[in-house]
Amino acid sequence: MGKNDIAVKQWLSAKDRFADLFNMLIFGGSTVVHPQDLEDMEGEADIFVPDKAGGESGIKRYRDIVKRWGNTATFAVMAVENQDKIHYAMPVRNMIYDGLAYTSQMNQIWEQRSENREKMSDAEFLSRFRKGDHLHPVITAVLYYGTKPWDASLDIHGMLRLDDSSGKFRRIKEYIPNYRINLIDAERLERTELFRTDLQQIFGMLKYRGRKRELIRYINQHKDYFSNLDQETYRAARVFLNSEKQLKDIAGDEKEAIDMCKALEELYEEGMEKGMEKGIEKGEERLNQLIKRLLADSREEEISKVVGDREYRQRLYHDFQL
Repeated sequence: MGKNDIAVKQWLSAKDRFADLFNMLIFGGSTVVHPQDLEDMEGEADIFVPDKAGGESGIKRYRDIVKRWGNTATFAVMAVENQDKIHYAMPVRNMIYDGLAYTSQMNQIWEQRSENREKMSDAEFLSRFRKGDHLHPVITAVLYYGTKPWDASLDIHGMLRLDDSSGKFRRIKEYIPNYRINLIDAERLERTELFRTDLQQIFGMLKYRGRKRELIRYINQHKDYFSNLDQETYRAARVFLNSEKQLKDIAGDEKEAIDMCKALEELYEEGMEKGMEKGIEKGEERLNQLIKRLLADSREEEISKVVGDREYRQRLYHDFQL
């Protein structure tokens, strides 16, 4: 996992933000998932899946963020997959992740039944799952924070070529189970004001990335928040803005607040200064080229006029196509 992935993962792993994200995804912003009801789960697991020959195949899975919602008896598994780039196979990838999560639950239930297996029916023993057993739901959100609009399929059916003139494949489609991903396209969210945490400010900020003046205006409109960021949020904001190299990596006390308003203004001013310096250098280069051309054409008397008369200089620039 790269440095940028870790920054976003750590920031979103905070229980209040995680709950806020799923409240928006599932409940339209209503507070149903509470931070105190969330429990961290391992995002990496090794799973052994039985095969027909009686052996087992090992599968390793990695999930970005996984939490348990609810108590030990009744709960749901909630997971987030962070994406900074479009993934055209995301429905298949997530289907595998969720399927393995259910397999993991079945394995745990089977292990808990080790002392009572002799009381199972043949069908239950073969299934490694009793008739009265139940799985806990698994809900995966795909948080996409890339700059390009998501143009990949949102479900398995969208990845299949099943439409034809005869209509036979459209009929087949009815018998193919579908799997849909829960996509959150952060930059293009319309109701960011429904978030209860700073997801509101950070996701709202993404609408202006790449447009420095508008971004600075937005940041200053929310100055109370952006002038007092913690290190974790600042790191994530740099990743979201694709500004890991431009915005300074401020190291120091983790408790020290960071003024992002000031950091962006300094970045903007630095860019303006560099632009002006570049413009001056280019202007001087063109002027030197013009003077050389005048000297080569034995037009020394015009050199003083070129230096002092801007309109005449621009006319010569055009004539000489400099």
